[in-house]
Amino acid sequence: MPALKNKFACLANLPSMPTLLMEALQQINGKQNLTLLVDKIGQDPSIVIRILRIANSPFYGMSREIGSLREAIVLLGINRIKDMLMSLCFSRILPEQHKDFNYDLFLHHSMAVAECTRQLANCTFTSPDFAFTAGLLHDIGDLVIVMLFPDEFSQLVKMSEKFGIEEEQKILGFNHTIIGGKAAQYWNFPQEIQEAIEQHENYPESATTKSLGLLVYTANLLIVNTEQPDKSALEEHEPICTALTLLNVSIDQAAHCTDSGRQFADQILTLH
Repeated sequence: MPALKNKFACLANLPSMPTLLMEALQQINGKQNLTLLVDKIGQDPSIVIRILRIANSPFYGMSREIGSLREAIVLLGINRIKDMLMSLCFSRILPEQHKDFNYDLFLHHSMAVAECTRQLANCTFTSPDFAFTAGLLHDIGDLVIVMLFPDEFSQLVKMSEKFGIEEEQKILGFNHTIIGGKAAQYWNFPQEIQEAIEQHENYPESATTKSLGLLVYTANLLIVNTEQPDKSALEEHEPICTALTLLNVSIDQAAHCTDSGRQFADQILTLH
């Protein structure tokens, strides 16, 4: 389909991901190097300040104030600091203001799904390495549409403020999961994250194991349910129950993961 290929060619106009975010992403599976991480983050004082503010927030409930980046990393762990770094750097890639795009709502949802995915990974004894990052980036396609197709995005909003992938397909010829996966490929994200982005709106076809795609799909369902004015009880939500059964996660565990996700997002946005 030539027209679609031409649209995807616009991905070359995407901005580069922040260097700190890409370096943190590359190190997730690499050797843990405390000094290197401190040096890298220390190059951006504004990021250091915000990480310390988050580390000292009620979400972590530290018994004493954390005064330095090195101390924060030691007490909270390198992986947790990387999660914070991802969150803060991710907010920097937001496009210029588009009158129809709710930036705060998008950020809150992304952060909540990220933390919820991480908590689900812990509950299922799945490797948490990419869990937070995949959850954080799952809706990256929404940003790509706003950045590269602003007029079409305005059309979508006029159709419905709560438009979905069907409306995106009609107006754009693709949806945010497809363009999100293409963008992840353009930015050289790990294959697992690319697939999780592509699968997060639909039950992953390969969901016979506790895959990253299934974790993100489930976390997204859980958080979206809490965002509805008429949210249903988890045990009454069939897609959620199906996913939780496959993950072997109880309703109580799922509720805890969801609450943690929303609390983390609240803290991040308060300090944004």
